[in-house]
Amino acid sequence: MKVLSTTAVLLLAATAAPAAVNFRTQVWPVLAKNCVECHRAPYKDNSGKMIEPKGRLRLDGAGGIMKGGNDGDSVVAGDPDKSPLYQRILLPIDHEDAMPPKGKGKPLSFNDSELIKEWIIDGADFGDWKGSDSGAPVAAKAAPKAVDPLAAGTTVAPEAAKQKISSLGALVTPVVKDSPLLRIEWVSGAGAIGDKEVAELAAVAGNISELDLSGTKITDEALTTVAKFPRLTWLKLNGTAVTDAGVAKLKGLVNLNYLNLHSTNVSDTSLTTLTGLRKLRQVYLWKTRVTPAEAAKFAKSIPDLRVALE
Repeated sequence: MKVLSTTAVLLLAATAAPAAVNFRTQVWPVLAKNCVECHRAPYKDNSGKMIEPKGRLRLDGAGGIMKGGNDGDSVVAGDPDKSPLYQRILLPIDHEDAMPPKGKGKPLSFNDSELIKEWIIDGADFGDWKGSDSGAPVAAKAAPKAVDPLAAGTTVAPEAAKQKISSLGALVTPVVKDSPLLRIEWVSGAGAIGDKEVAELAAVAGNISELDLSGTKITDEALTTVAKFPRLTWLKLNGTAVTDAGVAKLKGLVNLNYLNLHSTNVSDTSLTTLTGLRKLRQVYLWKTRVTPAEAAKFAKSIPDLRVALE
């Protein structure tokens, strides 16, 4: 695998919940720049040869995007984990299914990848955008309830517990519509959130799938609580005071596939712990004490792992 360099940081809104991602103004420019060259309407090259879109997948119109290609659907509304369009942009550049493929451009930036993810989570809505030869936008195929194995058999979190967490300034939302799995983040006031507040999340420990603690004042102690979230798949700790000792507590989070540790004091020591988390696919380590040599070894230790180190 290849260690990628990036300086992009996703900026969260400072007040209320962020508005839905706009396909025309935010997502389409990313696809047009990075994907459409290989995934547009059939055309003849200079020799007269007819060039078909790669995998028979067209990304130049709403209809083509939702129709999918040889491998079926490219987008499942509400579920980026089941959407090949999103999953393939996360693959290492050397992977045969990576988008864009090696030699056709650079991997998408962190910001661009997150935009596409959020657009899918929001329902993959094209608005009034139609694109090329697509006719009326095709309705997105909604993810079936409990499509994620982690959601199967999970009871809904008590409303009182969710309200208690919301009273601490957190935004508590389902990761997919009607899912019992939750995403918890602080879109404002993160600087006032510490270990005590994180301890309150234990009341919904079995429901938390995505957790954003970036920019909070937590210490390693908070990760004692986080380590008890068995369905956690996505965790942001960037800009906090966590250290190698805290990361060591996360060794039991076997479902974790995304971890952001940029601008923390972690070092190569943490990579020993993370190597044991075999479902990891994205780890962000810029502005840490992790060395390039050890980051490169780590990137090769888990299949399809993408490591970003500045």
